[in-house]
Amino acid sequence: MVQTQVHIKGGQSVLVGLFIAFILISNLRFSCMYVYYSIDREGFIERLCENKDKPELKCDGKCMLAKMLQAQTDEDERPMPIIGWEQVLVFFVKLPDFRLQNAIDTDNVYHHYTNNYSYRFSYVLNKPPIT
Repeated sequence: MVQTQVHIKGGQSVLVGLFIAFILISNLRFSCMYVYYSIDREGFIERLCENKDKPELKCDGKCMLAKMLQAQTDEDERPMPIIGWEQVLVFFVKLPDFRLQNAIDTDNVYHHYTNNYSYRFSYVLNKPPIT
C-alpha cells in the first residue's frame, strides 16, 4: 500500500484558508442576514428595506428577506451542466513503483529474550467491607 502525504506551503495555506472562508461566507449569507433581522429589526429596516417611504405596506424588511431567499433558491435550482464522455480528457500516467529495499537491517536485530515473567494465581476472594 502506497501512502502519500500532501505538504502545503505558506502561500498555498493562505489560499486554502481564503477558499474555505469564501465557501463558508457564501453558504451562511442568508442565515446571517436572517439573524441580523431577528436581532436588530429597526437597523435592518433602516439599512436594507426598500419600502421605507411606504409605511402603509407594513413590509418591515420582509421584502428584502424574501428577495434574498428567492435569489438563494434561484442559485440552488440552476441545472448542473451535463458533461459527456466526449468532453472529458482521459489520460493515464504510469506511477513509479515504490519498493522498500533494505528497510530493515537484519544484522543489528536484538534477538535475546528473557523469561522473567511469573504469575501467582490466588483462589482467595476478598469480601467487601460490610457497612
